[in-house]
Amino acid sequence: MFSSTIRDNIRYSQPQQEQSRIESAAKQAQIHPEILNFPRQYDTLVGERGITLSGGQRQRTALARALLVDAPILILDDALSSVDNQTATRILAELSQGAGRKTVIFISHQMSAAATADVILVMDRGRIVQSGSHGELMAQGGLYRSLWERQQLEASLR
Repeated sequence: MFSSTIRDNIRYSQPQQEQSRIESAAKQAQIHPEILNFPRQYDTLVGERGITLSGGQRQRTALARALLVDAPILILDDALSSVDNQTATRILAELSQGAGRKTVIFISHQMSAAATADVILVMDRGRIVQSGSHGELMAQGGLYRSLWERQQLEASLR
């Protein structure tokens, strides 16, 4: 994040981008409603390294920046770790609906968010040990199922 406005942070790689496209990317990243609540909305200064934003807001602003570029491949490496599971799931749903020709590689420990993927690759100690959809992996048992059940149990205890 740069010590500039939220608008400039989103359109960093596309400095002449029109506001409607900036807002579209922010909506996909699930940050737009919060931006509208900021004192100066898209003209709000975020401070050095985005100090005025929460961790989740910084992640979603950076995601909006990546979405604005509209590259054919988007790699999200724990990019939603500071976002709650419901928001992460909404972001992934937005990405899958709007992806069209885009490939999204989502690296995460958030099982409920990853469960929406077309193909899930399960890694253990740097090796892929399972692959398939959520349903297929649950039916197989193994590491994926045990991780899923553990996260579901932890969530129910909160």
